Amino acid sequence: MSRFGSEGEDIIGRWSEEKLDLLSKYLKAYSDIMNKQKKSWLKAYYYIDAFAGSVRPRAKEDERRYIDGSPLRALQTEPKFDGYWFVDVSPRRIERVRDLREEFPNRVIYVRQGNCNDVLCNEIVPQLPYASKQRAFVFLDPYGLQVDWDTVSELANTRTCDVFVNFSVMGVTRLLPREQKPERDVVEQLNKVMGGTDWITQIYQQPSVTQLDLFGNLAEQTLSRDTLKAEWLASLYTEQLRSLFPYVSRPVLMRNSTNSVLYALCLASHNQTATKITNEIFNRHERLKS
Repeated sequence: MSRFGSEGEDIIGRWSEEKLDLLSKYLKAYSDIMNKQKKSWLKAYYYIDAFAGSVRPRAKEDERRYIDGSPLRALQTEPKFDGYWFVDVSPRRIERVRDLREEFPNRVIYVRQGNCNDVLCNEIVPQLPYASKQRAFVFLDPYGLQVDWDTVSELANTRTCDVFVNFSVMGVTRLLPREQKPERDVVEQLNKVMGGTDWITQIYQQPSVTQLDLFGNLAEQTLSRDTLKAEWLASLYTEQLRSLFPYVSRPVLMRNSTNSVLYALCLASHNQTATKITNEIFNRHERLKS
């Protein structure tokens, strides 16, 4: 649940700052590589932000300190992208994003208010066919479980998009009751978000089955609703992504101040170099934290 400051801006915790720092590092690497490709075959490359509204959030630890949100990180990246798509469902957030056109008059900025699934699938994806020799970086950073699996599948089918996904582990966990199997509407919601629900049967059955660790290996621990770990859900989602994309980075877990896992951040791509760079960025980040 978002907190808002006196001016209606988002207030974010330390983990969100870390996520944005990781985004910045990858955007720089991505833009450097894509800009070089423009000298040969590439016609254009774009930044697409499906939840773009937090332009200048404030730090939870010090609400006097403003932080550059994802739209600013993208717009400040050099070399610059050929265009920027900013999407958000909130009119207030969209208004803040539109103001960026005055701040960055030399950037080509497209702003759309609406459901990200509709805007991506109906308006943006059709403009990025493989034959167009265009590429795009897509940032999916939902507030909860708003990104449909069908949307991720559409992005994968273009073969032109690198997708940075911040998957809501917390959102999934909250939907799973401890005492009984989830109701049909919950199963349908999870299927819509994760592209399959066979795993739900597994965690409510006896005897329990073994879990996957973050690297997709079987871990020596039983899996049930009582022992369900965020790491397993993060691995499950990245395994699902591998059914759509040939290359998926390992997930890095985004934890709050009490060390609870909120999200799992990963990159899905059709380019092996992209995931190699992402894993290096993630590994460096975790070494610095330890």
